Amino acid sequence: MAWILTSNAFHVSQAIGQESQTAQVSSPSAASPAAPVDLEQGKRLFAQNCSACHGADAGGGDGPDLHGVPARLGDPTVQGIIRRGIAGTAMPGSSTVSEKESANIVAYLRTMDSTIASGVATGDPKKGEALYNSSGCSACHMIAGQGGSIGPDLTRVGAVRGATNLKARLQDPGANLPQVGEGAFGSKWTQYLMYRAVEKDGRVVEGVRVGEDSFTIVLKDAGGKFHGFRKPELRSLEKEPGKSFMPSFKDTLSAAQLDDLVAYLMSLKSAQ
Repeated sequence: MAWILTSNAFHVSQAIGQESQTAQVSSPSAASPAAPVDLEQGKRLFAQNCSACHGADAGGGDGPDLHGVPARLGDPTVQGIIRRGIAGTAMPGSSTVSEKESANIVAYLRTMDSTIASGVATGDPKKGEALYNSSGCSACHMIAGQGGSIGPDLTRVGAVRGATNLKARLQDPGANLPQVGEGAFGSKWTQYLMYRAVEKDGRVVEGVRVGEDSFTIVLKDAGGKFHGFRKPELRSLEKEPGKSFMPSFKDTLSAAQLDDLVAYLMSLKSAQ
């Protein structure tokens, strides 16, 4: 037996995992200007503590693109975020990273601003906007309150994702799904994970998981309807890794068109 809820009757908070632009972070005292930095240590610490979310090249992944962040926010502020995190988001602090080590990570990030080209959008954002509209992306994605709600809100996607990451998601949307928060037993919650539920009468529902506990699961189908199931009452319930409601543009758009679409997405950095 299943129950169906409309989007007005069921709301899933996505506050966890969203970087807060308005988060106030107290800045630690800046390291002495004369203090030498250890870029090799900064590189190693970034790889160990930061790259899983922000990408090996800091171009963005589950976490935002970090290119230019020290220049915009200032080194002391970024060091404070590294050590204390941002409350209410998926950005944790690290009590094991010292002030000097955080300074080395920031120094390493600064070296990447001018040397990493893979995070730069090279296409035409105007052409990309036309492709976005003609490809039906707004049926699933919302920008500044306009569009669908099946996929993630793209209003600020250019501020939290790098060009390399966005291009990869356009080509293989079911791969490397974003993970946020800390779930039960310390596990992270995988967003937009597809499931296939088969009821005992043979009815099949395929959808994105939006809620789950030990005994129940809620899926959102391609039409935006929510379906709630009690797991013991199902014939089967299977994850569908690698699958997505979003189509791959790998074979439908040219390389130049993909670059244009990425350039448009990268231009979306704030409320329109």
